Amino acid sequence: MTDSATTHVGPLGSTIHVLRADAGTVAELAAIDWNRHFRRVCLDPVLGLIVLMAPSNLHEDLTDVFDRIVDIAGSALTGASKALRHTRLRRPGEPPGTGMEPDAAYYVGERAKGFRDALVESPATAEAYVVGNAPDIVVEVEITHADEGKIGRYADLGVRELWRLHGRKGSKDLRADFLALASGSPPRALAASEVLPGLTPDDVCEAVEGVRQSLTTAERMDAVTRIVRRRQRASVRVREEDPPPYAPASNARAETATTARAPGDPVS
Repeated sequence: MTDSATTHVGPLGSTIHVLRADAGTVAELAAIDWNRHFRRVCLDPVLGLIVLMAPSNLHEDLTDVFDRIVDIAGSALTGASKALRHTRLRRPGEPPGTGMEPDAAYYVGERAKGFRDALVESPATAEAYVVGNAPDIVVEVEITHADEGKIGRYADLGVRELWRLHGRKGSKDLRADFLALASGSPPRALAASEVLPGLTPDDVCEAVEGVRQSLTTAERMDAVTRIVRRRQRASVRVREEDPPPYAPASNARAETATTARAPGDPVS
């Protein structure tokens, strides 16, 4: 273990302990049940990184809200969604018990169906599925200095999108950003999700407030589906208003031909 241990307090009030160690030590430490003492644990033998988080109540509240939002929106937009809670994400060949533990992670669409089938078969099959199939979306609700390097690791694992929520304890202001990930490439900022088509960061922040203010399951469902339906209607309206792709080109050719003929020229 190195002597570079540091402690951070996140913008939502969580406490994060960061330690450095060689890959062998990190693998040995994976045998300890760290989640008995810390709610979020990252044991990364690749980066030689150990991150232990004691999340604040606000952090856990926002994580729970995101679970509801992605579950409802994912089901509505792709037909299926499955959440992964307190799961460490690792590549095949990395020691069991190690890996990145995001605040929340989700399969949607076909990957969600595949994960459901693996769960039905056996816990071992489900665990193997997670190792071989990265989540479609990973969420981090509290960004700190301890997150340095996480984006590249998620990309290497095969995660398609990273959603980050920026907030601060004592403030109601929330901001989100979506990043498209690809191994070996820098993250690409998205104006709207490609995994949950059309959903924007502003939509998510609006849904967060709607879910947090809801008192019943029906109200929480409505807070998200209302935004999803609005996006779906907007998408249909855009498609309906778009002219056929051949129309502008055809008109342009006709105008060019008309302009090119001099007065009195015969029409071919």
